[in-house]
Amino acid sequence: MANKTVYIYKFDFEVGYLIKSPCKECNRRKNFPECADDCSILDKIQIILSEARSCTRSI
Repeated sequence: MANKTVYIYKFDFEVGYLIKSPCKECNRRKNFPECADDCSILDKIQIILSEARSCTRSI
């Protein structure tokens, strides 16, 4: 029997959808949206999304 690969996702959008904003449970929420420029979680999400390639028009 072949081994199955198990993926561990750090963000819910890695499986196709961003279900909930990470800002909703953030300790710095009271400073929103000013805190967005300094947010490491939002930076990670933006980096991952910018590296993704759309498969809708792959040629």
